[in-house]
Amino acid sequence: MSQPRTADIGSASRSGAKALHPSRDGHAYERHRPEETVLYKTVQAHWKTFLSELESAAEPPVLPAFVIAEVEAFLRCGILANGLILAKCTDCGWCRAVAFSCKRRGFCLSCLGRRMCDFAAGIVDRVIPHVPVRQWVLTVPHGLRAKLAFDPGLTSVVLRQFIRAVSAWLRRRACRLGVRGALKTGAVTVIQRFNSAVDLSVHYHTLFLDGAYSFPLGRKPVFHPTPAPADEDVARIVAAVFRRVERALADREPDAAQRRFIESAPVLAAVAEASARGGVATGPRRGRRIIRIRGAPADVDVFVMGRLCAQVEGFNLQAATRIGANDRQGLERMARYLARPPIATDRLSQLDDGRLELRLKRAWRDGTTAFVFTPHELIERLVAIVPRPRAHLTRYFGVLAPAFAARSGIVSGEAAAAAAPAARAPHPGKRRTPGRVPWASLIWRVFLNNVLECGRCGGRMEIIAAVTSTEAVTRILQHLGLPSAPPSFHSARPPPQTELTFASGVFGADPPANGFEPDPPAPDDFGA
Repeated sequence: MSQPRTADIGSASRSGAKALHPSRDGHAYERHRPEETVLYKTVQAHWKTFLSELESAAEPPVLPAFVIAEVEAFLRCGILANGLILAKCTDCGWCRAVAFSCKRRGFCLSCLGRRMCDFAAGIVDRVIPHVPVRQWVLTVPHGLRAKLAFDPGLTSVVLRQFIRAVSAWLRRRACRLGVRGALKTGAVTVIQRFNSAVDLSVHYHTLFLDGAYSFPLGRKPVFHPTPAPADEDVARIVAAVFRRVERALADREPDAAQRRFIESAPVLAAVAEASARGGVATGPRRGRRIIRIRGAPADVDVFVMGRLCAQVEGFNLQAATRIGANDRQGLERMARYLARPPIATDRLSQLDDGRLELRLKRAWRDGTTAFVFTPHELIERLVAIVPRPRAHLTRYFGVLAPAFAARSGIVSGEAAAAAAPAARAPHPGKRRTPGRVPWASLIWRVFLNNVLECGRCGGRMEIIAAVTSTEAVTRILQHLGLPSAPPSFHSARPPPQTELTFASGVFGADPPANGFEPDPPAPDDFGA
């Protein structure tokens, strides 16, 4: 046995979880079963074949080690046979097994669901004060997206120029209202690496405090809300972002570490470039675009920007979503949207021919309602959106930055900790310092389901052991009547045969070396 790792108690992905409040619905909590999802079955069945096809077309290693580790950790995540946490009721002694999680950031729906809920809870409880917030979304040209995918330095350069452009506009706006002195803004950015089609699409979702702070001497910081931007303001800001980014990238060259990474992962770079443009880089459909299913196109001009939305040279900026100062539930929903997983399992299905259909939540302007992938194409998409290790996907700026000197006067962590529900503490009455919210508390917060409540007597359950020994795990699962063998990888399949080796022999060419040659057609074969 060892110290417990993060436990995967259910799934808080966009597809929801089988977690019902026992006292309200009469159902006990059910653990998430990833091995039953379409995504898991697809990766499990085709991952080895995908690697084999890449290795047949390129010199190994075809993919960086962190990408392979991400996929294989996803296939171990949530499987009880790979290790578990054992919780026991203090009253009746009933036990519940909870699987370990992989804690990855690529495409694991359960772990990203946990991150999503944890991020949203932290934003509401410990980061953003009770002031209005506006979401600003910056999308960059397709050619730049592939470069941003695995270059954290370049990603930071573009984000920094974006933050400076919007902050400068907010400060000027506050000055026009008569606010004097040093002004500061605040923002939280989530760097999303995908779009609804699971294309590699690096873009920035930023929650800006919709105003600016002034700092009177001897008093607490004062927030000054600003009026909503007009369409012309958004157009001027996106033009400023474009100019700033163009100047910043004019003389920029990749550093030595980035060049070494690109040289060591040419296949991943090609996959990223194709995914950013909606195409396929490897496999039988190499060079083609992903199949779309379209309905009737929307009755709008595709080049017309909507409300508070403008585009300049491929840089698109949208600022139409505003959240009121006291709308904390709306803020938490928005934060979950920013940190959501890339795929909703309830919209991914397998067709009769083995291909996969990903339905869109809303139809695109051109009428696209769904995308159809082969298993190879879907795995290629997943590989492209895996982030590099130690590359932060969440950034804090201005008054919300951790090192800002006056942050304690704006965001009070102590007040948030005092207001936190008792369910946060692993033991009743035990005070817990602010930090990562326990998964059981997140399940309660999102689904109103107390996973630490005994399913038999309603008593309190406590974690008694983290079991990693294969022998011990097998005994426990057999005792609980659960599967004790983990799902295995499917072996690689040979590529499909595209040509018949003896085809030329029908027309009089030399027969194959083994002497086999098909019979020539008889005259009766062409009879009426």
